[in-house]
Amino acid sequence: HGLVWYMSFHAMVVELNGKKGRDPFAVYKNGSINNYHDALAYAETTGRRRLMRAIYSNRLVEAFFFGRYSEAMDMAEKYRNESEISMPIEHVLNSFLEGLTAFHLARSESCSRWMELGENSIHSFRSWAVHSAWNFDNKLFLLEAESYFCHGQYDKAEEKYQSAIESSRLHRFVHEEGLACELFGSFCKTRGKSSKHIELMARARDCYKKWEAYGLLEKDCFKNCDTSCDSINPGLSIGNEKGVSPP
Repeated sequence: HGLVWYMSFHAMVVELNGKKGRDPFAVYKNGSINNYHDALAYAETTGRRRLMRAIYSNRLVEAFFFGRYSEAMDMAEKYRNESEISMPIEHVLNSFLEGLTAFHLARSESCSRWMELGENSIHSFRSWAVHSAWNFDNKLFLLEAESYFCHGQYDKAEEKYQSAIESSRLHRFVHEEGLACELFGSFCKTRGKSSKHIELMARARDCYKKWEAYGLLEKDCFKNCDTSCDSINPGLSIGNEKGVSPP
């Protein structure tokens, strides 16, 4: 089953890298596993729950970063239903992405259930950040920003987005710096701040380039972003890292 896990992980990496035409499942020589669906069927029929969780996690990451939020939530919930008491690194990542996905769905569907899931993620990261601010502060700030956005507390949301960007940069999580810039850019677009939106999306794009996630650069949100990081106002990422906690 190690080979099936590898193919699932490789499939996610291929999509993020934008390496079109490469078949990550081709290494399975008997041809019985050709896609995620086949991999999941194998894991389910053989009772390999850890493999199932890994596949759900990989699909969650891919779906989230490409903006397929309904699919991302489906994978997050399936992962959570199969999760155990232990806290592997994939659980932390999944809780982060599930919370962000929930807040996005809450804005688009106005469902209280999504808000509850998002707030649950914030609660988890507040407790984890006490033990490791380096690893968890930036994620907590971004979740809080999205919560404020949902609650219509836009000034507080902006402060938290800025804190998330700065914390990600200082702690060298370049992909999460890109994500914070992308979400802040989307926020600015809805608020009618077009120039700031363009600058933030350009910075997000440059972060994703450093992460070598070239596939993400094909998303519609990065079209017409010809500005590079060098031209962005450095003060854009400066914020109050402590900030104010959302309700």
